[in-house]
Amino acid sequence: MKATEASTTAKVIAASTVLLASRPVDRTLVPAGAGELSRHFLSTSWADRCLSRSVSSPWTRWFWRGLERLTHPGIMRHYLLRKGWIEAQCRLALQQGVGRVIIVGAGLDTLALRLASQYPDVDWVEIDHPATQDFKRRGLAHAGVQLPANLTLLSVDLSTAPLPATLMKDARPTLVVIEGVLMYLKEAEVAALLRDQVLALSVAPVRLIFSHMVRWPQGRAGFRPTSWWVDRWLDWRDEPFQWTMSPGTLEPWLQGLGFELLRQAEPPFTTEAAEPQDGLKGENLVMCVAKHRVS
Repeated sequence: MKATEASTTAKVIAASTVLLASRPVDRTLVPAGAGELSRHFLSTSWADRCLSRSVSSPWTRWFWRGLERLTHPGIMRHYLLRKGWIEAQCRLALQQGVGRVIIVGAGLDTLALRLASQYPDVDWVEIDHPATQDFKRRGLAHAGVQLPANLTLLSVDLSTAPLPATLMKDARPTLVVIEGVLMYLKEAEVAALLRDQVLALSVAPVRLIFSHMVRWPQGRAGFRPTSWWVDRWLDWRDEPFQWTMSPGTLEPWLQGLGFELLRQAEPPFTTEAAEPQDGLKGENLVMCVAKHRVS
């Protein structure tokens, strides 16, 4: 992403949320409140408001659906199904005693904003690049939405600064979520973030949820079916995929960092019947725990 601009990928996901929330056939994929919050995020500039209106209007929505079919059919549903799996795992962890949730690279995600009021005794922390975090704050302020008292938004450029040393300073069991972020880092940076920051900073049991791109047998990464347009667009936006993981190598890699694999999921991240366009593959989800922190 550009240093002074909010993440374009985050805006695309927000627009996808607005679009699916406006379609009766897809509305069940969107958690209550997520569509409205996503509209708020896309409300502070003329261009973003036009985007929000065009994806939600039945008169112009066809254009975006057609564009999706030409690039990555099913990518919008993929985003929401991915978030649904993460939310389910998060709620399960909360039921099992997690008292702090940290979302690294939160982008324009709505999970903490929606769940913080439902779990007032849990500390919620979002961390993201200053430009994206400022964009999110402005959208909420423009809509008159106040942050829950137990939610903190931290601005950190992880490419130049580590996670705050006081992030997990007490013995409260913690869940860390890193969704749609690690694929943009180099492998050494990913290992350092998980081992030298997430793991090293924790003084209590810590669980970790993250997504990763699959390295295919040909050595390339990305969604399948492939999209030349999306690959070029990511390069142009300076958001190329850098870290990938081959099937079967994930568990020993995690063990080497000090984590134990609990479960992993492949698209469509649900047991429900999938539509034909839900055949998009290439990004998996992982739940693991710190071996020396959790028995």
